[in-house]
Amino acid sequence: MIRKATASDLESIYNLISLAAQESRILPRTKEELSGVINAFYVCEKEGRVVGCCSLEIYNKKLAEIRSLVVDPFFRKQGIARELISACVKEAKEKNIYEILTITDRVSLFERQGFGSCLNNQTALFIKP
Repeated sequence: MIRKATASDLESIYNLISLAAQESRILPRTKEELSGVINAFYVCEKEGRVVGCCSLEIYNKKLAEIRSLVVDPFFRKQGIARELISACVKEAKEKNIYEILTITDRVSLFERQGFGSCLNNQTALFIKP
């Protein structure tokens, strides 16, 4: 189940991000930083626990960024990342955000969601919802 994160999800989100950061998959984030943006996060809950997360951080009316996309290794390949990205894109559309940015090494995952590359090395992608 994909839902907006609440303050009670902070520890789970922090643990997911910390694990992915240790594997050099995403940038690390502190609990303090996460608590300030907890309302920007979506989580996937399965079997009574948070198994995936990502945030839609809105910078202004023109631009938002999908950040901190992580899925627990035991729950990968089930479409969770796709569902989290879709939830972020849907929110951006509802808020009339002009562009969504993501910086990722998972280019094909985002391209399947309608993102297109804007840099030659294809690590930054944009979509216009």
